[in-house]
Amino acid sequence: MGTWNASINGNDTAQDLKSEYQATFLYNDVEKALAKIDSYVRRTFDESDEEEWANYYYSLADFMWKCGILTDAVRNQAIGMIDSGFGLDIWAAEGNGVLNKRKKVLAEFREKLLSPQPPKKKIRLSIHMKPIFQTGDLIALQLKTLDKHYPVHSQLGEQNFRNYDGKYIVLRKVGDKVSQYSYIEPELKDYWAMFQLYNKIFDECPVAEQLKNVPYVPTRDNTTFTSESSLFHFKKRNFRVIGNNQDDLPEISNRNGLSFVFWGIDTQWGNPESDILRAILSDSILD
Repeated sequence: MGTWNASINGNDTAQDLKSEYQATFLYNDVEKALAKIDSYVRRTFDESDEEEWANYYYSLADFMWKCGILTDAVRNQAIGMIDSGFGLDIWAAEGNGVLNKRKKVLAEFREKLLSPQPPKKKIRLSIHMKPIFQTGDLIALQLKTLDKHYPVHSQLGEQNFRNYDGKYIVLRKVGDKVSQYSYIEPELKDYWAMFQLYNKIFDECPVAEQLKNVPYVPTRDNTTFTSESSLFHFKKRNFRVIGNNQDDLPEISNRNGLSFVFWGIDTQWGNPESDILRAILSDSILD
């Protein structure tokens, strides 16, 4: 079984379908979404594969209940499957202990489906659906080191680390990594911006002309790294677009781009500012 526990969503099928549920219910009314999901699933398996069908239908009912959109038809079919013991043969083959765990989960799930569902809530996707910046944009960012943890493994020295507060680094956007989020709604894409980091720290916000002879920080795949396509962390660092340079753009593919700047992370072990400083000051991010 592609299953790691007896819970409703503790299997590969439920996890693989979660993004499809999110995308399809986001873009369609309930009845149309259900029809699209059913058509998509049936291209792979149907009720004759009881293990997969149970994983699909129970995870669908669970998703809809949590979102406050569970229909009577889906509820009744799920409960009918539970009451008939649909899909339990594969669990019985694993022994009475495993079977009883699954039966207990299904009994609790049945009770949940019959209980009042929560109010309808908006479906939110944890992806970035639009690109940020234009290809070639030169983005100046202000380092914020006064309020960051000093990394315990840093060799920079804490006072030196603090002294970089308010200084500027510059990124050049070179493209986007784009991945498909949903097969049912193929137009839905997840964007991750790709950048090059200039190998210099500036006391004041620079102008584009100051970058002409500045190299890029090398990375494992040449000079590019990825960053989530959200302006939130750029705004926190008072970003400014100081120009656009589309000369000698590196070739972009969805297989390259090293993520080494995790904008939202700030712990005693590391933070974006320390990663950037280490990259520039050591000319490498490999150590």
